Amino acid sequence: MKLYYTTTSPFARKVRVAAIEAGIDDRIELVVTTVRDPESALLPLSPAGRVPVLRTADGVVLSEATYICSYLADVHGRKPLMPTGDKRWRALEVEGQACGLLDGVVTWVRALRAPEELRNPKAIALEDARVNRCLDAFDRRAGAWEGSHAVFHLPQITLGCALGALSFRLPDVDWRAGRPALSDWWDRISERPSMKQTAPFE
Repeated sequence: MKLYYTTTSPFARKVRVAAIEAGIDDRIELVVTTVRDPESALLPLSPAGRVPVLRTADGVVLSEATYICSYLADVHGRKPLMPTGDKRWRALEVEGQACGLLDGVVTWVRALRAPEELRNPKAIALEDARVNRCLDAFDRRAGAWEGSHAVFHLPQITLGCALGALSFRLPDVDWRAGRPALSDWWDRISERPSMKQTAPFE
């Protein structure tokens, strides 16, 4: 299998962390690629030009991080990425909210990348509010996770990648302020080997 990724994409990081946590990272060849180069090797595989992209051994090309994670866990995983039974639906509830946070962070970052004279203040304020609303909700959830940081399924992976992207791309945003439970949880999971090995860099 080949995984096409960039070193700064939180979506690609999600897949890389999941592969390590599932115990199958040794079966995946990592291919660093570009997403804005018309000559990129990624484009013949993914016309959308987005990462991550996984090419399986039998030639299937999968895109979108959540689908790739599902494939890795269901077909090759040595450790589960999601709980089973009724707990699965609770986990999917958290996963959906974590995906919303991650989307909000990425959209916020993109809005702020525009030259100042071209920025849309309303759009920026909307994403600011969305991200902070999600962070407040996760701080309340993280209080119930105290002592259970060893549970690191896909919802927690997504949340960790969202917080990592926020810290990396918007270092001046003090998201920890007033959120002690979430801040403590982040400190704990940041020490996991999967998170350390996939930390973003330019």
